[in-house]
Amino acid sequence: MSALKSAPFRQQHESMRKCMADIKKHLNPFLLTQNADEVRRGLTQLFGELGKHLQQEAKDLYPALETTEDPAAQAVAARFGAEMKHQLPKLAEFNRRWTAAAIRSQATQFLKEADGVFGWLEQRIGAENAQLYPLLDKQDLASMASLNNPELKIARI
Repeated sequence: MSALKSAPFRQQHESMRKCMADIKKHLNPFLLTQNADEVRRGLTQLFGELGKHLQQEAKDLYPALETTEDPAAQAVAARFGAEMKHQLPKLAEFNRRWTAAAIRSQATQFLKEADGVFGWLEQRIGAENAQLYPLLDKQDLASMASLNNPELKIARI
């Protein structure tokens, strides 16, 4: 049986969490000016992962939930989509503004803003995993449970 449709999204979340953890290793306020290049590389990787993730959600997640017959699932998907649409320009601005040189010259401000961005991303990942992806999985399981689905194999003990 194939994995649930949310599996790739959850894997992408773990990859983004790893990127954030790697960046945080370099966020010592006393050493940040020396670590600015590593931090910038980490941000590039993180926002690259986020971009791929958002593209896949736009292609595979939101269309599936927008066309479901479950109005509650449609409402949750709409809320998550609207929230990301609102937050995305702020994330893009953060990524654009914080070059290695800017991190070095404004380390304290960078730390403050990075804490906010990483906190928001962590919250968003948790909310998607807990609230949004179960809706996709529910839809996926219902599809697999159809009597004509050859992938469905149930072991009886």
